[in-house]
Amino acid sequence: MKEEELKNSAVDLTELAIGVIILGIVVTVGALLLVTMRDTHLTDLSVLTKVNETAVGSNSTGANLASSWGKEVLAVTNSSDPAGLLNSANYTTTVTGEGTLNLKLVDTSLFIGQDVNVTYTYYNTTSRADWTLANESSVGLSEFGNWFKIIVIVGVAAVVLALIFMAFGNRGSSSGIGGEY
Repeated sequence: MKEEELKNSAVDLTELAIGVIILGIVVTVGALLLVTMRDTHLTDLSVLTKVNETAVGSNSTGANLASSWGKEVLAVTNSSDPAGLLNSANYTTTVTGEGTLNLKLVDTSLFIGQDVNVTYTYYNTTSRADWTLANESSVGLSEFGNWFKIIVIVGVAAVVLALIFMAFGNRGSSSGIGGEY
């Protein structure tokens, strides 16, 4: 009776599928909460000023400034003539999703391809532990997200291999004399 039950039983993968879905939902919600908490505390951080950082003027991709979590550009000058202040109408600034401050010159600027000195403010991300913890945790969870697809693929491959071994693994023990064909 036990042999018949074992031979006729199907492999139930429902629990595995539900577990993968729950894991994905928990990681996604956790990452969203951490990023939201991090971003709401960003303006609570102290502000530092970087003076005369050299960047190459560009009108296509712009120039990313070195300090992360930039706030605003205060002044842009010609590096060969520090007294030559660029009018703010000659450039635009944007902050990327990762907090990088990008300086882009307008198409008519005379400083395209030349070095410019940029003075700007940025948030001191090491000044508060609550921001640093949320930031590092969200970065860690985003790394897990990169591996999530691989984990799912390996899990599916393991299930397929298990099914193959279950289907073909007992052939030798139940057929013929002495277990051979």
